Amino acid sequence: MKKNRMLMVSLTAVLFLCFAASGWTAAPPKPKGYPARPIEVVVQYGAGGGSDTFVRTLMNAARKDLGVAVNVTNMTGAAGVKASNYVLSQPADGYTIYNFSPEMLINTVMGREDYRAFASLCNVQQDESLFWVRAESPFKTIQDMIKYAKANPGKLQITGTTPVSFDEVLIMVFAKQAGIKVKYIPYDKAPQTHAAVLGGHIDVLHEEPGSILSLVEAKKLLPLISFTEKRLPVSWAANTPTARELGYDITMGRWRGLSVKKGTPQEIIDWLAFVMEKASKDPSYTKIAKKSLLDLRPGWRGPAEYDKFRDAEFKAYKETLDDLGYTKKK
Repeated sequence: MKKNRMLMVSLTAVLFLCFAASGWTAAPPKPKGYPARPIEVVVQYGAGGGSDTFVRTLMNAARKDLGVAVNVTNMTGAAGVKASNYVLSQPADGYTIYNFSPEMLINTVMGREDYRAFASLCNVQQDESLFWVRAESPFKTIQDMIKYAKANPGKLQITGTTPVSFDEVLIMVFAKQAGIKVKYIPYDKAPQTHAAVLGGHIDVLHEEPGSILSLVEAKKLLPLISFTEKRLPVSWAANTPTARELGYDITMGRWRGLSVKKGTPQEIIDWLAFVMEKASKDPSYTKIAKKSLLDLRPGWRGPAEYDKFRDAEFKAYKETLDDLGYTKKK
């Protein structure tokens, strides 16, 4: 009897260590009767883009644990509001999952929708934001750029995609902390921003490295600063300082996560989050993430942590957009 108890204790300890080593807590109980039919995941961007690739890759890895088909629906239009409204028109039963991104928070600031109508499921990716210049740029360091901007208020041009976007928010947060005035020049599509900087028409580019890796490796675009907690562990960024190193507390980066309609049972949220965390560690997912440089900084946040993160990000976005005059201060 004593030997059996000791064996059970040993097995329990081994199982605990296995879970701890994997980074997961013990699996929450599977909700009774869920899922019993296909799950739909709605993406507010077109097929083939970063968010679409993220969702499809993650869901391919999650299917075996979900045990049902997963259908990804691309629903563009109205800056994402069309897709949001569709998800909110469905029952809060865990069968409709929404791709969640910073644009949801910006839309809330602008009064187009309310991100709080969605319950946090999980955040999976945390991308890296950097400022880049072409190889021929007179700015060899971020200090060169700041010095020029201070001597020429409003003349420094920095580009990103679309106005009132994550790109503009991050650029203006940095400008405020650095005490400089810059001109934000938005383009409709990312390749247009790349071409504008490479052609010498714009001074600085804000971009994630995964989408311009070939230009970086060819040394056509050079990094000036990264908005990450630590220097990026890649050779081309070895000498690139973080904003924190220079006294600017900015670690913002585009993130990608998932949410469900508020009112979805917590047991479904917790179980789905566990399945998604497991999927995010699956080789079929991590291989794609590594190729896109999306494995350089931790991105995972469970429901409670993601909830707090969204609220903190919203506060930062609102403050910046208020400062820029896009909203009426209350």
